[in-house]
Amino acid sequence: MHAILALDDRSRADLVLLLDRAAVFGDGTVRLVADGDVALLTTPLTASAGLLDTGPTILVARASRMRAPARFDGVVALAALRDALQQGADIEIPDAVGRPAWAAVSPPRSGWALAGDVEPAVVRELATQAASDVEAALPVSPGEAVRRRAERAVWARVVDPSGLTAGQAAALVAMRFLGDAPVRVTESGGWVRASGRAGEVLAR
Repeated sequence: MHAILALDDRSRADLVLLLDRAAVFGDGTVRLVADGDVALLTTPLTASAGLLDTGPTILVARASRMRAPARFDGVVALAALRDALQQGADIEIPDAVGRPAWAAVSPPRSGWALAGDVEPAVVRELATQAASDVEAALPVSPGEAVRRRAERAVWARVVDPSGLTAGQAAALVAMRFLGDAPVRVTESGGWVRASGRAGEVLAR
């Protein structure tokens, strides 16, 4: 039997907006994990393709409270999930059989140590600079593959003493995760987590 992701109307609407923004990036898949009444949605901004890929893995994540406790860990198509949420349907989470490489390795659940706080205005400046650096690295009329390579090279850079990367700054702005409070940056096991008001961005 498949587990069910059951959300209230507000959580459903919030996730639809997040998925609309995330659809521009990544590979079109979403990982959903729950063990209790909170579901964690994770989708890649960009992800390592294997052992020979030295580029970054950058994941955006949002936790949502469910109407009823459930336990699941599955990967679904982003477009299908967004459509179901828009229609007000509860979501069946398939058993984890095959999954993309990015979803096979989870960030740590504990052991996160504070690395620093970054003001929202600074994050926005870093995101703007990252976008400028990507454009400066591109030839005239680049194809999609060339643009992605340039983005990955820029996004991997650490741009703040806290360990925040350019890709995380770009994602925090693009996903509208920033609020008035500083972004909290923590690290554990080779991962860096940037926590904003409306979601988190994890990188390694």
